[in-house]
Amino acid sequence: MLLGMRIGGLAAVAVSAWLALSPAQPAPETSPLPALSEAAPSLVLYRPPVGAEVVDSFRPPAHVGAPGNRGLEYDPELGQPVWASAGGEVIFAGQVALNRFVTVLHRDGLRTSYGYLGWIAVDEGDLVSPGQLLGTTSERFFFSVRNGDQYLDPAQILSSGRVRLVPHSEPDGRGRLPAKQSIQTNLQPDR
Repeated sequence: MLLGMRIGGLAAVAVSAWLALSPAQPAPETSPLPALSEAAPSLVLYRPPVGAEVVDSFRPPAHVGAPGNRGLEYDPELGQPVWASAGGEVIFAGQVALNRFVTVLHRDGLRTSYGYLGWIAVDEGDLVSPGQLLGTTSERFFFSVRNGDQYLDPAQILSSGRVRLVPHSEPDGRGRLPAKQSIQTNLQPDR
């Protein structure tokens, strides 16, 4: 019994000392991202940026300047929200050849670009959280991922949203699907 009271008393003293030495100000609701130049590469979870069907998947070009699709082309409804695929720093927000784009640099060094936006909600230099609104779609939407100058297949890094192939039409009479397929994402942003 006496031993239990001593241990309880020591625990109370330790908690009191910790509280006395803790800063008086409350902890922020969300901790800011460290400066990206200081951040060590770490695991970053990427989520689909929009809840729409992918109509043209990644097709890497054979060489610089060659034809291909350097990202995913989506078929959204006009004005659909576009969310940050992961947290990071907005390194570009503006127009490229009359189209609106946002590019975000992430802690792991990857850059995601969100293109053909109808409206942009962020500015260059902003720190964004995963799922934060970046803007809205126009009649189409483009999403790409780069590591340095190398484009990566965005479908390979998306960690949720359940990217899956779906047929454009029903199977034929022999149970075969048509050759052309699309990718569909089911996305509910974290809020």
